Amino acid sequence: MNFQINIFIFILMRLTEKEKREILYKYSGDTSDELMTHLKRNFSTHEINSEWMEKPSKFIKVGDKLKPMEFNKKSLVSLISNIVEYNWIHLGIPKIRKTVKKYLDAVK
Repeated sequence: MNFQINIFIFILMRLTEKEKREILYKYSGDTSDELMTHLKRNFSTHEINSEWMEKPSKFIKVGDKLKPMEFNKKSLVSLISNIVEYNWIHLGIPKIRKTVKKYLDAVK
């Protein structure tokens, strides 16, 4: 019998303000301020906290559903990009995706 064991290690990092600025700096020039404003207005974030939780859970509202933000960035970028690309196609797909990534990094 062959058994396969998959081990996933998640490392939780606490970012300093300097590291946050460095992350956001990599998106400078390749994003749209207009789309960023649209994302802030239409995709709000929510925190859920309880006494038994070590840290609050962050969620983003996409449509009528709350989606978890932790360990879910790739699927959120695809989902939100697909939703907004119809109205923002003039920016181009790469710029839309970079702007969505920047927004998700900013609200984390």
